[in-house]
Amino acid sequence: MRRGFKADAKRLALEVRGELGLTAYQALDPYALADLYGIRVLSLQELAEDSPTLADALHHFTTVRPDVFSAAVLPHGNGRIIVENSGHEAPRRTSTLAHEMSHVLLDHAFTTLLRSSVGEPCRESDRDQEDEAAELSGELLIPSETAVRLAYRHTPDEVVASKFGTSVEFARWRMNATGARRRAQRAAHPTGS
Repeated sequence: MRRGFKADAKRLALEVRGELGLTAYQALDPYALADLYGIRVLSLQELAEDSPTLADALHHFTTVRPDVFSAAVLPHGNGRIIVENSGHEAPRRTSTLAHEMSHVLLDHAFTTLLRSSVGEPCRESDRDQEDEAAELSGELLIPSETAVRLAYRHTPDEVVASKFGTSVEFARWRMNATGARRRAQRAAHPTGS
């Protein structure tokens, strides 16, 4: 991730939230974000309904191996579409779609390599682009400013997750990755007192 990206991600996330009419303390709906930017979101289920030959693939990615595919941004004509795994729970789909929309917002190049060999990864991606998308999606869903305020209020991760429509794991990651919990703890127990 390039130097200064975290500050840029904070600014971009607040700007995008503003375009959706949201403050930093309101939950962001990534489907509304996709709609705002003209990005069509298709689920694996929808693709299989349109093409019965994909029924085996749908079963594989939603039942047999749901862990190997979450979503992907794909070129479509002059634009892009996002295909998501309809077998995942809503909180995971929220964070996944925010991540994929972050690739769109950052105008990342299509560098993901898909593989089908048995025993090999399904995807290989540009690590810097993935790190940037993870950082921006975190700022979009739970802005740093909000994480800090919630940490000072001793808000449990479960409550943060519920408020912002994410998984508890995602909320815990944001509360820790932003340094919010550490800052609140230091403020409550300053050294030398």
